[in-house]
Amino acid sequence: MKMTRRRWIGAVAGSGLGLCLAPEAFGAADFWNKKEPLAWSSDEVLLLTTRSPWARDTRIDLKPNGQGAAGDRGGSDLTVDPNTRGGSSIGAGGGRTPGRLPDATVTWESAQPLLDALKYPIPAEFANHYAIGVANLPIVVEGGRLPRKGVAPSPSAPPRAVDQEELLDWLKNGAILRAKSRDPVQAGVVRPARGGAMILFGFSQELLPLSVSDRDVVFTLDNDQLSLKARFDPKEMIYRGKLAL
Repeated sequence: MKMTRRRWIGAVAGSGLGLCLAPEAFGAADFWNKKEPLAWSSDEVLLLTTRSPWARDTRIDLKPNGQGAAGDRGGSDLTVDPNTRGGSSIGAGGGRTPGRLPDATVTWESAQPLLDALKYPIPAEFANHYAIGVANLPIVVEGGRLPRKGVAPSPSAPPRAVDQEELLDWLKNGAILRAKSRDPVQAGVVRPARGGAMILFGFSQELLPLSVSDRDVVFTLDNDQLSLKARFDPKEMIYRGKLAL
């Protein structure tokens, strides 16, 4: 059955329909360099935005409560609930054990092929930044956007209001973009995108001027509650004869 626009938008927003695509489908494609964007089918757009040089399905790992990347205690008092895909809650307190969440989708949103496919503008504050989006993070999304004041449940402590800016700062502090033999760069700006279905991380192009010769380009999100990692290869990210980042 042909994938309709509504269905692939749902998949991109976090329903996970893209996970059923066979890995071989990407290898045989490269349609983005052979066809004009207006000629791309909805199936091809889905492929581009879920499994392509600009999109990665990436596992999310939960950490023991209060354990940061270096094994420190304390950290943030925000906790994640792994029971719901792409719409779990972030709240206060409560113990839990390490676990496994459904995969996140990490996409290079500022790349021209994604801009041509989705026609979704990048916010102006991301100018001169690489914009990398993460969908299916286990955070509360109410009414299509992050709540300004969302009260998150906790199994062992009273609920605490989590301000959106506090939540975004918590995510920003753990977001790093690096390349082999280059100094890593921390995210400079973080905002919800695609109507709240995605978190967008911005990294300064001036601080990390990538080229097609760079290797092991890795986006990492690692904080006291969860971690994920997505690798990109610039030599594969060629669109219309140019590096597309």
